[in-house]
Amino acid sequence: MENYQYFLLFASAIVGGALNAFAGGGGFIVFPSLVLNGVSSLKSNAMTCVSLWPGNVVSAKAFQNDIRIKRKDLIFLLVISSAGGLCGAVLMIMTNQEVFKALVPYFHLVAWGTFTFSKSILNYFQKNFQAEQHFEYSHRKFLPLFLLNVYGGYFNAGIGIMILTLFTLYGMKNLNEMNGLKVLMVSVNNGIAAICFVFSGLIDWKLSLILIFGAVLGGYYGAVYSRKINQEIVRKAIIVIGGLMAVYFFMMS
Repeated sequence: MENYQYFLLFASAIVGGALNAFAGGGGFIVFPSLVLNGVSSLKSNAMTCVSLWPGNVVSAKAFQNDIRIKRKDLIFLLVISSAGGLCGAVLMIMTNQEVFKALVPYFHLVAWGTFTFSKSILNYFQKNFQAEQHFEYSHRKFLPLFLLNVYGGYFNAGIGIMILTLFTLYGMKNLNEMNGLKVLMVSVNNGIAAICFVFSGLIDWKLSLILIFGAVLGGYYGAVYSRKINQEIVRKAIIVIGGLMAVYFFMMS
């Protein structure tokens, strides 16, 4: 791999880490950048998870003051995030490379579609479902959250937006707290999945360390400046890039 390719991967990790902090969609940048540089889709997925995870942790730290839910409700969310991440990661490791490559375009399309129409989806649920000030535990919330976290451990692109959508369905209105919980859940989910991937033999550490450093920088500054950046412009850029990548993956499948 040429030096400029390492630089491009580093830059993609900075952008991906920042996007995950304030808009989501970081996987739309990092995963394709690895695939386009010759890394297999299975390894690219594992390395994207491992490399973006530290950035998510840094972002979660920046959002900690926005999370005000009860301790038992927070534990409920973190247990589901852990269990789902573990199940999803194990499923991915057991998946054949060719099968996973064939699934990637569809996963990417679903993630891109969810992100693209997220505002309409969120607005619909905000208007039609009763609001609750903070997230509160109930048994009916277990299965949707668990399945979503299994997806997060298997192929995490778009998981942040999906979690926000589900929170909105449950009636939450405080966007800062929703973002904080989202980042925290993704951090735990991807952290468990990353541990599985580290011991799976799918990680190229030379590339991953470059990506990790970039993602930490992007994750921290993305969280710090998330309230100052015009998120609509960023969102439109992600939609365009994600759409192009969806077309590319379908053409290559």
